[in-house]
Parts: sequence; structure tokens; C-alpha cells
Amino acid sequence: MNFKINKKELLDALNISSKAVSSTTPLPTLSGIKFEIKNDHINLISSDSNISILIVLDNKEKEILTVEQEGEIVIDSKYILEIVRKTDGDIINFETLDGDYIKIFGINSEYKINGMSGNDYPTIAFNDIESATNKFVLSGAEFFNIVNQTIFACSQSGIKVALTGVNFKAENGILEVKASDSYRLAFKKIQLADEYKELNFNFTIPAKYLGDITHSVSLAQNITITFDNQKVDFSFSNINIQTRLIDDVFPDASKLISNTYTQKVLINSKELLNAIDRTSFIKSEGKNIIKMDINNDSILITSNDQISSSFEKLPIISFEGEPIEVSCSGKYLIDAVKALDCEETCLTFSGNLKPFIVKNENDDSLIQIISPVRTYK
Repeated sequence: MNFKINKKELLDALNISSKAVSSTTPLPTLSGIKFEIKNDHINLISSDSNISILIVLDNKEKEILTVEQEGEIVIDSKYILEIVRKTDGDIINFETLDGDYIKIFGINSEYKINGMSGNDYPTIAFNDIESATNKFVLSGAEFFNIVNQTIFACSQSGIKVALTGVNFKAENGILEVKASDSYRLAFKKIQLADEYKELNFNFTIPAKYLGDITHSVSLAQNITITFDNQKVDFSFSNINIQTRLIDDVFPDASKLISNTYTQKVLINSKELLNAIDRTSFIKSEGKNIIKMDINNDSILITSNDQISSSFEKLPIISFEGEPIEVSCSGKYLIDAVKALDCEETCLTFSGNLKPFIVKNENDDSLIQIISPVRTYK
């Protein structure tokens, strides 16, 4: 095996590949990144058996690679990252010395390291994008927004496994994306392109891995998403990221979403966020609970515990219905308003103990639902 490659291109690829490397595994090769050196390209493969990444480095867009001899090897992730970072020069050379013993060098720096046989690395079957029928395409911006407007609502515990992921469901050309920890729900829907209107699916992706995927995507790229009953692949540019799906049924949240209400308030989003932030730092039993007293003129936001209290009075833009008092998590309300990213936030209620809706009045594609706290002192 003998090749040389542009340092920056390789380092960028290794930083993404390392996200799928296992830190605790009984299989030594999974602690490394597999280099498959072909005549005109290099495949970098990494996996922890739950998430797998394939990156193809070639000369299609610009000259970055020269291959003198084909081969394959697995190199420990933490070592290869540090070596590539520290090697001087714009070009890095790789040369096999004996078996899996490899020399890596630049202009003045040189490293020698024991690798592992590529034959010992598990075979990972990435979905064939060209032949796949279960697939759809999103722009990078769409994908980024969908994930960031929902993923924060996922459960941090594994009591209900399905709630530790983000649910993707498509029917009649509408993609619905949901996340919940059973105390709140983030719900996003978008219209898919006409060519996908016959596509029906319902799967849940672990939040942990979906976050890693989002951080690797450029907003300018289109993402091809292919899936089967066990896994989903995200393909963009020269990268293919695959993750296992959660084998658990995501709860039906449709009954929580209602167009009927008894109270409706419209308020400036920035003023609401600032007021919650100023009051909700007081925590009772580790929870920053706030109470909202809402009437025709204002919202009074209060928070207290056994030793302190605070309050903020905010003017409102408009109000419908009778005055109402509702208690909830200040953090949950902040997360919901930030996800909307709009100038004015609309809150609708159907009782002080029933889940209430947080949304942009002019955009029903994103809805946040929060369960109130039953008692407040």
C-alpha cells in the first residue's frame, strides 16, 4: 500500500469518520478507521455497530490523491488523527513497510505505527442509493431545520426507548417529524416532492446519532435518505452515514394536536424569552417551574421556592378567552419558543391542566406542545 493525499482533505474526512469509532468494544478493529486504497480513490470506513460512516476521497472535484499501490489497513482512530494533525506539509504520504506496519510522513516529520489487517474489519453493507426504492431527498437546510426544531424534546432516559429518538413518518406526500419526552412534544411537518407522494414509512432514529449526522451536513447539500426495516442511510457529497433504527413503536401524538382552544395569547417572542430567563433561574427540586397568570392586558410570570421568589409582568399583543393560570417548566417553554424562531409567539390553552400549544400563528408546520405542572405553590 502506497499513496499520498492532501492533508486538509484527509483531516476533514477523519474528523467525521471518528464520530462512528467505538471507544469501548471487544472487537479491536472497531477502535480504528479502515483505509481501503483503490486505484483511483480511498474509502474510509468507521463503525461502532450502531452508526457507520463511509467517506470516499477521490479526484473528481480536484486533485487530492495519488495512489501508487492498492491495499487496505485499519489504523487506530486516536493515533491517526493526531499523526495527520501534526504532520507538516500540505501532502501526507502513506507507505506500508512490513505487513501492517506503516510509515506516515510529510516534509520533515515521520511516524511509524502498527496497523491492523483490513480483513479483520466487519463487512458493512451500505444501502445502494441508485437502486433503492425506499428513498427521498431533502435539502441540507430542510434537514437541519427539521432536526434542530425537534431533537431537543427527546427523552434523556431509556425508560421508553422510542422516546430517545426522533420519529419520521410519511403518508400522502407529507413528512411528519416528532420528538417527545412524554412531558412535551415537538412536531414538524413538510411537503415532500411530488415524486415521493406514494412513499409511506414510519421509523425512529436515535437522537444521539441523528445529532452527529446533522453536524456533518452542509446547508448547501442535498441529502438522499434511504431506509429499510432496520437501518437508514444519509448520503450527501462523498459521505454515507448509516444508523440503526430504534426497534420500538413511537406513541401516537395526534390526539394532542387540536385546533380548538379556550384561551389564546399572542406575545413578543424576545420579551417572553427574556422574562422567562430572568425568573426561571430559581429551581425547586431541580426544576425551574414558572407560573403564568394571563389576562386581557398582560402575563405575570412568577417563580418561587422556599427561600426566594421573582416575577415579571409582560404586555401582550392580543388575548382571547377568560383569564387563566398555568404552571410549566421554564426550560421547556424557552426551548419551544427558540425552536419557532419567530417575532411573535402564539400560546393556545384548553384548560390549566391540559397540554398547551406553542406556535407561530402564521405557520402551522411547526408545533410545540407542553404539559403543565399539576400543582404550584
